[in-house]
Amino acid sequence: MPAKGREGSSAPAEGRPGTAKKPPVWVDATGLFYALPVEAGVGDIFVGGDPVVVQEGEALTHCSAETKSPCAGLQAAGKKEMDARGSADKTRLEFTLYTFRTAEEASRAMKDLAEQQRKSNAEDGTPSKPLTVDSGADETDAIQDGDRSHVVMRIGAVVAHVDASGAERGNVEHAAKVQVARVKSVAAGINPDR
Repeated sequence: MPAKGREGSSAPAEGRPGTAKKPPVWVDATGLFYALPVEAGVGDIFVGGDPVVVQEGEALTHCSAETKSPCAGLQAAGKKEMDARGSADKTRLEFTLYTFRTAEEASRAMKDLAEQQRKSNAEDGTPSKPLTVDSGADETDAIQDGDRSHVVMRIGAVVAHVDASGAERGNVEHAAKVQVARVKSVAAGINPDR
């Protein structure tokens, strides 16, 4: 995975003649459908519905509402929800993906989304606390508010948001890693369910 600031161009990398930079991770609307996690990949206690992917105006409306920003360069958005089986466990996971034209546009939207989650928590009277999550993404910003965690990540030109309720920190990190791995697999042309 390219280091921050080294994405996009296939021109030789600075200081290393002949070494090409890798293009950023990018997926189209169909790719978003497959990049959203399946229950078995997250944990055998989860059940959920089918993923939903939207494009154009509907995607822009959703992204703008979530980030309170224009979401410049947005191509498509996708969402998948999962709940723990049984009534005793209130664990819930929501995975949201946005794909942009460029990594720079994705980075701006990722920061706007993370900031909006912080503001939303503060408005509810419970300021969020930073949460350390090793997701494997190019950028990660995670917060916790009581039993709810938000992990906002950028993987190339894709923004991922994992919204976890009632999940322990280790399970939140696992869900974030699963999401990042699926985006990278789909971008590389690999079926993540094989």
